[in-house]
Amino acid sequence: MKWGKPIVIVGFSALYLVVSIMRVPASVPRHEEVEVDVSWVVGLPEALHQGSISGRDFHFTYGPIGQVLAFAGAWFHQPWSPFDALALIMLAFYAAGIAILAMILGSLKQLDWKVCAFIYLFAAGLNLFAAPTSFRALVLLLSSVLTYRILDSRSESAMLGWAAVTGCMCVVAQLITVELGLYGLAVAVLAIGSRIKRTNTRILIMSAGVVAATYLIGNVLVSAFFAFSSAHYTHFFDYQRYALEMIRGYNFTAGLPWELTARHTIGLTIVVIFTVVGGLFLMLRENSTHGPLLLPLLLSSIIAMKSAFIRSDIGHIAQASSPLIFTFLLIGALFVLNLRSSKTPALVWGAVFGILWFSWPWAGPYFASDIVRAVTKDSPIQKLVMLRSVSRGSEEVLPAGLAAAVAGSPDTPMLAFPHEYYIVVKLQRSILAPVFPSFNASTDALQRFYVEQMERRGQDLDVVYGMDDVASRTLESVQSISRVPIVFDYLYKHFRLASEGFGRGFYLLRRGDKNREFIMTEVATDIQPLTEGGQDIHARNPSSCSLIKLDLQMKYSLARYFGRPTPVDLTVFQEGTVILTTRLVAIEPNAPFSSYVSLLPKDLFYKVFGNDPVPLVRWDTLRIEARPSDWIGVQPSSVDIQRITCVSIP
Repeated sequence: MKWGKPIVIVGFSALYLVVSIMRVPASVPRHEEVEVDVSWVVGLPEALHQGSISGRDFHFTYGPIGQVLAFAGAWFHQPWSPFDALALIMLAFYAAGIAILAMILGSLKQLDWKVCAFIYLFAAGLNLFAAPTSFRALVLLLSSVLTYRILDSRSESAMLGWAAVTGCMCVVAQLITVELGLYGLAVAVLAIGSRIKRTNTRILIMSAGVVAATYLIGNVLVSAFFAFSSAHYTHFFDYQRYALEMIRGYNFTAGLPWELTARHTIGLTIVVIFTVVGGLFLMLRENSTHGPLLLPLLLSSIIAMKSAFIRSDIGHIAQASSPLIFTFLLIGALFVLNLRSSKTPALVWGAVFGILWFSWPWAGPYFASDIVRAVTKDSPIQKLVMLRSVSRGSEEVLPAGLAAAVAGSPDTPMLAFPHEYYIVVKLQRSILAPVFPSFNASTDALQRFYVEQMERRGQDLDVVYGMDDVASRTLESVQSISRVPIVFDYLYKHFRLASEGFGRGFYLLRRGDKNREFIMTEVATDIQPLTEGGQDIHARNPSSCSLIKLDLQMKYSLARYFGRPTPVDLTVFQEGTVILTTRLVAIEPNAPFSSYVSLLPKDLFYKVFGNDPVPLVRWDTLRIEARPSDWIGVQPSSVDIQRITCVSIP
């Protein structure tokens, strides 16, 4: 059937789009409903609207193309209001994923309409790629498919042409999310390299070289654009340097424990093993033509799984596993096509799919029910029309009293710390966010960049500060001042409370007339190792402090590159009574660094920026213990506390 494959792809793409429309929220969240992800989603298009480009003016996991996607969704809303356009931004992400999946299946010339329908149907049952940001995983799959076109080419000119296209795709992938370009490049080079002994070595080496050269040239062009388009872009390769810093910091400080149950984990492991073994079986059997197709997909599936070992909540596990599940479905389709010659592989695949169905967190009839709802109850067209103008009043979104407090300085840029960018967006103020969100500024270099951007603004800057776990949720119980101590140090020295609090735990800071310093006193201590592997650090004389500054070094084994480095638990005692429990992450793994810990009650931390006396908290012992680890956590091999300083506020 000549037009069968295009009809299937277009038809299912339309169904997926309808389902996406049904799934985006119909209303705008209230203040208390806003999550961390909402802030960056609405902050990206607003930053672009104001002329700030990701990678040039600020740094974030999502690059300029990801920012353009968010802008496209926000642009569809009338009037311009990225916060009110949240659902449309999510829909733009969904639409990008749908288009990329169509491109993937359309580019796989070995697949006919039956295989495409098979993959679409089973993916719908699993709700594969159901998250709005699934386009990231699909971009990696598209890079792998282009690598397949290199290996499947019949002429040298075609191979080199597809190699150039693949290199360009790696650059595009990087501009969507920084690590995807490196993943795509690795897949291409490894897949091409594995074929060297089987065919013309010279052309394969040339193809790998073209992919790498195109990728490098693309990065030079991106840096050139950034350098020539902004007077504040300091060094030519700053984009790449800070992107690598983001990846490094994310791997060492942004981890979350494994959330899948043992039963679901075992089921997913069976699927992983079957996919790899089944792929190798199809690739290595006699007269097989599936090698060029399956090898890049298997490589990308394995590489993508690494991210599931860092942030191991269910959503991130599903996202990281989705390339592998796509490959699993493709292998199943190939087995079904050969059903007449051999039934056993297809039957085994069916049994493993049954295991996947009961292990995959999003499996269920949700896709079908959304289609039924679109046909019988809620019109997707009417919902789209409604989403174009839906809005929520500022009084329901902003902390009470904040809008009135800043009404006198509408042209002053605003920084939301640690990550409530939606406040700046809803206030329609110029947004300053050197690193989206602040906890991503998790290395020394990124924090110094953050401070440089604040310093460049001079007196022309307002700061909305959300108190930890009162207004702003902390990540893995690590205080914001512990994650970004250099940023906090700068805020303390240069900013003061400008008014009373707003809503629940938000405060407005403005630059003070003069800088101030902490009062710091080094604490003499004795260290007592614990039998469980931790250590108690006893102050020789009980101390009274508002904050504690720790100079320390956390060492990890080489396993840190394969698993998830875990934080350490810090417990503060006074005469045997616990007065604080928190955690510390390694800002600079295997190297000395400094960090702050607040001893103040969470709802009183704002006093640090005021002129009134700041409470002092008495303590006599610190206990540092490696956090209990799951199966992929990597505990520090040692924690060396080099200095403890008692910090009080003058």
